[in-house]
Amino acid sequence: MTAPDICLVSASGGSAFMEELLEVVADAVRGVGGRARTAVGAYPEAASDTVYVVVPHEYFVLTPDESQPGVEDCRRTIGFCVEHPGTATFERNATLVRSLAAAVDINHDSTAELRRRGVAVEHFQLGYSPLWDVWGGDLDSPREVDVTYLGTAERRRSQLLSSYWRDLDALRVRLLTPPHEMMVDRRVDFLPGKEKFEHLARSRFILNLHREQKQTFEWVRALEAMSNGCVLVSEPSADLDPLMPGEHLVIARPQTLGTVAAALAGQPERERQLRAAAYEFVRKLDLPGSARMLVEMARSIVSGASAGPPVESAPGAVAAGMRSPVGDLAIDTPSWDTRFHGSAGVPAPASSVARAVQLGQRTVAARRGCAGEWSEPLSGKVFPEVERSDVDVLVVRRPGEPDPDPLVRDLLAGTVLPGQVLVADDGVGPVPAARPYRLLRNTSPIGCGTSRNALLGESTASWLLVLDAGMRASRYLLERLLGASGEVDVVHTPVGDPVSGLVGALPPESRRLATLPYLGTGYLVRREVVEGFGGWTEDPLLDGLTDHVFWRQVCAGDHPSALVQQVLLRRVRPEPPQRPLDLDPHRVWTLANTAVPHVRA
Repeated sequence: MTAPDICLVSASGGSAFMEELLEVVADAVRGVGGRARTAVGAYPEAASDTVYVVVPHEYFVLTPDESQPGVEDCRRTIGFCVEHPGTATFERNATLVRSLAAAVDINHDSTAELRRRGVAVEHFQLGYSPLWDVWGGDLDSPREVDVTYLGTAERRRSQLLSSYWRDLDALRVRLLTPPHEMMVDRRVDFLPGKEKFEHLARSRFILNLHREQKQTFEWVRALEAMSNGCVLVSEPSADLDPLMPGEHLVIARPQTLGTVAAALAGQPERERQLRAAAYEFVRKLDLPGSARMLVEMARSIVSGASAGPPVESAPGAVAAGMRSPVGDLAIDTPSWDTRFHGSAGVPAPASSVARAVQLGQRTVAARRGCAGEWSEPLSGKVFPEVERSDVDVLVVRRPGEPDPDPLVRDLLAGTVLPGQVLVADDGVGPVPAARPYRLLRNTSPIGCGTSRNALLGESTASWLLVLDAGMRASRYLLERLLGASGEVDVVHTPVGDPVSGLVGALPPESRRLATLPYLGTGYLVRREVVEGFGGWTEDPLLDGLTDHVFWRQVCAGDHPSALVQQVLLRRVRPEPPQRPLDLDPHRVWTLANTAVPHVRA
């Protein structure tokens, strides 16, 4: 009997990750003499020897009802399972796979759990694939990124990555933390296919962190990294066999991964040994054996030896109740006030919108009259013999925020120094002692936007670095922000928060900003851009949304931006929750959303 026709089908609009994985499986089947092809969307028409392979938790949930396979097609379908127990996606698989002819699973723990539940499933051992390997095993090839991370945003991971900031400060780091959504196309925080493998081939070390409370090993990411010579530094994991810690990868407590990666970066011979051993290990894994098993499983289905379960309905009917509303956005990124989610359609009083328009159209010059009392730096000029950059730093200290002195001293000890540091105390406490920066003191709070516009009026630089008082800065902050500023108008970096983890780690997106105020300070912006906006909004109702309105204006004006994916700023204490002066949050949120186009008109 000739080899069956194995058709591996991905869901339309599904994850690029799953498509890539099924392509690897298809290539492995062809490598052992089998017949395999891939498709996206509805099942292609079946021949008498066709057997389908799908990832159940994604395919049946995302595929529209009209494109769902019927019962007979499901009787010739193999479920390809990839999720670990303890997750919602595993539970979906466990339900959906019962309506299929057979199933395989890439994880030992989930294979065992499905069998415990009475599901007939075989373990599918992944291994080396030439589709993953763009490196080729050259131990002397250059690597321009010291430490990388690729994984969706989640609070536990985010807190840990944030905590490594001092350990990794002097290294070249790139943290890619996209939201937990279906990712298809390339983004600044998501690299599909060849771009991902090329990035891994340019990186020395990759950090591996579990999602939430899971302890199981992320095998696919590990194999992709090892196939490209990227040394894995992971927290302890179940399901590691047959990997050998210390030989193929490094295992350490999650709180110490940053320290371990920094130490390994200073041991090139040890790094080289780990890289070579891991690559050799991956090439010995028996992916061909699993591919042959899949061919025999498909042959058994075609011959009728495996007729599938006696079900009366296809998985699509079960999956209908598992679907999320189309267009849902992930909200893993810490937000300002969840009461505003989904409230953009609530109409704002006309008087509120009119006031926002009026305030937004004021010129910077008209705002300069609201400033308080200025005091000069402690010694006139700080380090006058040192060359300064064409960047002025603007810091507004609001009631309850820490003293900005440590932040300023971080900036003045940086590898690139700012031109001026301008600080506004917006109704904060008694008159401070002399400081090494120009200080504007407002005895009563006048608002973040008004205070920042007063600082803007005293600034002379082409670039503005906008920070909060309660931050600490890497000595490389300005150097790396300026290094990414060549062809963009705004550059920002994630901010480490003691509670929320990484804040502002996503690029500005209009669709997300319309429902979630996830970007704040920690950005470098061209002065001309801010002046084009008429400065920062001064509407007292929007005082907690000053930077959110700024980012909405950036998107509305199609201003190009860049994200430096390293933690270069850290909050001293958790960011205090901002609350609008208005008691109706829906009204304020609507005002924030409707004010932006008027401001730009």
